Amino acid sequence: MKNPTYVPAIIMLTASLALIGAGCYQVGNQVGEAVVQPISVPLEAGKKAKQDLSDVQAKLNQQGEAFSDEVTVALILTEGSTAPTDAQIKETVGCNDQVALVKVKRAEQTDNVLSDILKSLLAVRDQVPEGLYNGLAAAKITVDKVVDQPDGTTEVRLKGQFLSGGVCDDPRIKAQLEDTIKRITKKYKIFLNGTESEYRCFGDMSGQCK
Repeated sequence: MKNPTYVPAIIMLTASLALIGAGCYQVGNQVGEAVVQPISVPLEAGKKAKQDLSDVQAKLNQQGEAFSDEVTVALILTEGSTAPTDAQIKETVGCNDQVALVKVKRAEQTDNVLSDILKSLLAVRDQVPEGLYNGLAAAKITVDKVVDQPDGTTEVRLKGQFLSGGVCDDPRIKAQLEDTIKRITKKYKIFLNGTESEYRCFGDMSGQCK
């Protein structure tokens, strides 16, 4: 004769298995998954926070160089060269080169900080710190004007012609201009001789750039 105390246990076990088979376990399972699910900041919120921080830093850079005798510009550290001790080394460009942010003498003092900085960059020519290279040394480029639009975009309007030493120089030239600008404003457009496309297509050998 079976032990009667086993009967309720057997009945309960059978009922539990039936409920599991019917899918009733899912609520508990989902709760468990919810508990172990990692809490993450939404991607877009993270991007916005990063952009806000970049904008604040750009504004501080602008204020810091508004009245200084020296301004920060982007030059090039070529592969195998040694950077000056005070240079800030940035991303790799071109032929395994790196962008180097350095201080140079201010060329002009006006109420437009970015215009002054770009004119200072174009005035560097061959007078670069030891170990660095200036892809803009031969460029026949002038700053026409720098305009802040109501939507927050800064329009940098250049005139003239880039004189490049070849496929390695093309990205150097753009990196020098763009990294110099990005220190002061993150939202910008560059025009060359009146059009964005002339600047954008500089160095593009495909023949399809517009």
